[in-house]
Amino acid sequence: MTEREPNVFDYIFNPRTVAIVGASRNDLATLALLSTKIKDRLFLVNPKYQEVLGKKCYRSILDVEERIDYAVVGVASMLVPQVLNECIQKGVPAAHIYTAGFSETGIRERVELEKEIQQMAKGKIRIIGPNCLGVYCPHSGLSVIPEASQEEGHVGIIAQSGSVVESLSYFGKTKNLKFSKMVSYGNAIDLDCPDFLESLTDDPETRIIGLYIEGSKNGTRLKTALSKAASQKPLIVIKGGMTEHGIRAASSHTASMAGTPEMWRSLFKQAGAIQVESFDELVNTIMAFDRSPFPEGNAAAIITNSGGFSVIQTDLCWRAGIDIPRFGLETIQELRRWVPIAGTSIGNPLDAWPIYYNVSSASGNLADIIKVVAADKGIHSLVFQFDQFRYLRRALGQRVESHMKLLIDLVLEGCQQARDREGKPVMVCVSLDPYLEDEEDRHYNLMMKRGFMDKGFPVYSTLDTAIKALANLCRFRTSLPGE
Repeated sequence: MTEREPNVFDYIFNPRTVAIVGASRNDLATLALLSTKIKDRLFLVNPKYQEVLGKKCYRSILDVEERIDYAVVGVASMLVPQVLNECIQKGVPAAHIYTAGFSETGIRERVELEKEIQQMAKGKIRIIGPNCLGVYCPHSGLSVIPEASQEEGHVGIIAQSGSVVESLSYFGKTKNLKFSKMVSYGNAIDLDCPDFLESLTDDPETRIIGLYIEGSKNGTRLKTALSKAASQKPLIVIKGGMTEHGIRAASSHTASMAGTPEMWRSLFKQAGAIQVESFDELVNTIMAFDRSPFPEGNAAAIITNSGGFSVIQTDLCWRAGIDIPRFGLETIQELRRWVPIAGTSIGNPLDAWPIYYNVSSASGNLADIIKVVAADKGIHSLVFQFDQFRYLRRALGQRVESHMKLLIDLVLEGCQQARDREGKPVMVCVSLDPYLEDEEDRHYNLMMKRGFMDKGFPVYSTLDTAIKALANLCRFRTSLPGE
């Protein structure tokens, strides 16, 4: 069997060797790559230094004895043509131009400079950028973000903006998200959004794709790539520049040509992509897809501890396209065995606050309640909300610590059965008012959040974010072929 000829993305995502041209002790790429598994296959280039952070530094990439698969170019914009020419002479197949200061400035000379390097590279070397953070791939160790986790996952990210990639890499740690590949592609003088979409669509390590886009130079090819990706994997998209002011900002950020908001909405809808409206919604929706089975429909149950707010919760769901149906007769009968009549509501949303005080192993605890609701055939997903820290502290005093540990175990038991045995997604909302909380509140809040996150549940701080994420999960389900 003959070996497959490497394509450009083999060099981009899994390079055998990497050179940083413009390396220094304060350079982000240098700091990042010297702390990953690629450090022994990393070559530093800068004529100003003989060594950087204890590693040999070459005057030119042409002086490096080894073949270079991937170059990170971080020199002043006026020096980029010279460096790129040396990369071409060296036979480097792909380069990431980190440097900004090209067409995004709107200055004629800088626009011409970008055209010069574009023509220089054509047919000789593939380019990511300029004006971008490039590639982050935990499997190979490639990164320009020093604090990024090196844990491998299954979420792929494509973004014109470097700050979006950087922020998501930090969220990876705080939200327990793990990534397969991320790429920031900036001004896209060569490789553009469709190229990366095609690559991640075919990538077996990527199961979910998140996309931030400001514009594209080839709308027809983009539509084809979006449709192919969305037909095979969840594709969650946020479009930068959906207002007059946003379009102007996009133009000055990456020199993107942006169509009308209506055109973009239509494009995403036709392709089957899920369009979100904010960075937070992007992260929250990715969390839902990363940790949940797909629901069989859009009927959800809310298990809460507030009768008054349950009305607001129902309205939130209805506006998001989530149905909150009545429980089946069998479910209601089972719940009546355990939920006290006074002060509660055996409906959907389910307000069963007294059950939160029962942490005994006997029947009728919160685990049993969740299991009963999850078994209802007319319910396709669950939203569990908890904000009873203050109430429990007031009622239990010094016993609250041990009580919370037992309560968390019961909630997890019920939610795990809903997800793992019933096959229903569970969105978790652990909410706390930041203006009222104290250290003890934060302690219990974090205890519960970590308990859910450790078991692989998506955890949200507000109910509306949890409901939006669930709605997006349902939207993907209903857009699947044959639905």
